[in-house]
Amino acid sequence: MKAEFLSYCREEQLFVPGDTVICAVSGGADSVALLHLLHDLQSELQISLRAAHFNHKLRGEESDGDEAFVRELCGQWQIPLFLGSADVSAYGRAHQMGTEEAARQCRYDFFRSLDGKVATAHNAEDHLETVLMHLLRGSGLRGLCGIPPQRGSVVRPLLWAGREQIRSYLEQQGLPHREDSSNRSLRYTRNRLRHEVLPLLEKENPRLASRVLKQSSLLRREDQLLDELAGEYLQGHSEGGVLIAPLLSAPDPLQKRALRQLLGEYLEQDVALVHIEALQQLLRNPQPSACVSLPCGLTAQRCYERLEILRQGAVSFPETVLNVPGETVIPDCGWKISCNLKKNFTKMTNTPFHFAIKYDMIWQHGLSARSRQVGDRLPTADGHSKSLKKLMIERRIPRKDRELLPVLVSGDRILAVAGLAVAADCQAQEGQDALIIHIQRGETL
Repeated sequence: MKAEFLSYCREEQLFVPGDTVICAVSGGADSVALLHLLHDLQSELQISLRAAHFNHKLRGEESDGDEAFVRELCGQWQIPLFLGSADVSAYGRAHQMGTEEAARQCRYDFFRSLDGKVATAHNAEDHLETVLMHLLRGSGLRGLCGIPPQRGSVVRPLLWAGREQIRSYLEQQGLPHREDSSNRSLRYTRNRLRHEVLPLLEKENPRLASRVLKQSSLLRREDQLLDELAGEYLQGHSEGGVLIAPLLSAPDPLQKRALRQLLGEYLEQDVALVHIEALQQLLRNPQPSACVSLPCGLTAQRCYERLEILRQGAVSFPETVLNVPGETVIPDCGWKISCNLKKNFTKMTNTPFHFAIKYDMIWQHGLSARSRQVGDRLPTADGHSKSLKKLMIERRIPRKDRELLPVLVSGDRILAVAGLAVAADCQAQEGQDALIIHIQRGETL
């Protein structure tokens, strides 16, 4: 299985040398197998391995037992572990979500707060179940693509493997795991498909999961090509919107797809067809200032020849000089930024809101914090740079929060961005004089 695992990771280009990989570990069979494979193959993959466990607090002592199991396992294998938890039931009630959706949202919010690629243990049957769920709910080509091997900073190295293959690997390696009792409950759609529908389908075709996985891979390539074609109609693209005339010239399927891409920059979830059709009507509306309401407080408005996407309540803050050393509170948004000098720096693990930069980077111009600006770019380890806008989209940071994340600058140079990363050439190295920066806002970070 290790050979197939390495082959899949390389074929899908899931990792590059030097990656920090955070394995999401529930304690179940799939996630334990993934953690063991990544741990055993660290040197071949040239990665630095961490683990993360999220306690959903949904099953009382059983949930706490899962956390204790993961703690012990990571301790035995000497793998650094990040822990998170939330009251998923309360979150679901507050956001009018079902339990499954709320649990997933809380879990991924935690994973995205960590600095590194997050590896999840989705397998071939998980992919098949997802495709079937999309079919039941009504789906276009995007839904039939199922679970991608990689989306943003999340990778799925076990997507090729079936559950029986994973269980066999655990037995061969003598690896313990936990069973989640909620996986047997028929309250959830996915479980009903898993226990009642899939056994019937697999009688007709025992290799159904692998066949659907290959089909989805082909469909994903077609979907990417259509996205590229649709993107050509998003002209005059800026932070505020796009030109209307090119969109009006697009064939209807590509027009819909282009509008979905546009809204994807503002919304974490996929948008419903009814909202896409409302935008299409807006494009054809002769009133130069016509508008329509969209989910999550968004408004689409015609501004003469442009279609603008607006969000009420967007907040930014002016550049603020930071006390070095010392604390600075930015009253416009409530951030508190602490800066402490550390001579002969000892290596530490950076997190999105606690990190170390070279002290000599701020000698000349001091250190300030501000909101992001159009054109901001962050230097990367390959000697290039990436726009903050693209980084925030990849990390799936909600648009409403993007202007609030402090960008740390010295003069015109960006050193770090809270919630994202430290510029590659600014990271403190062992033995240097370093500035340890801790950023927090209220009780949430």
